[in-house]
Amino acid sequence: MRMVLIDFRHPFFRPMTRRIVVFAVIAAWTAFEFWMGSNAWGIFFAALGAYVGWGFFLSGQPDEPETPPKKDDTPPSGDAD
Repeated sequence: MRMVLIDFRHPFFRPMTRRIVVFAVIAAWTAFEFWMGSNAWGIFFAALGAYVGWGFFLSGQPDEPETPPKKDDTPPSGDAD
């Protein structure tokens, strides 16, 4: 099992709008921390925003297409050959 901070391939992040919103919230929080004078937290959230921005938009990982669940129309057979 690989430990990651954020799983960029998680199905929750499949829609582009969610990725943009998550990145925008982190960027806004970064600006807020710098505005309030908390430079350490500002640097932390700036680094987190850079990591998230890279993972969502620049990493080059292809988006996996959403595959519909397979529907098996054949009834199970009772024959055990």
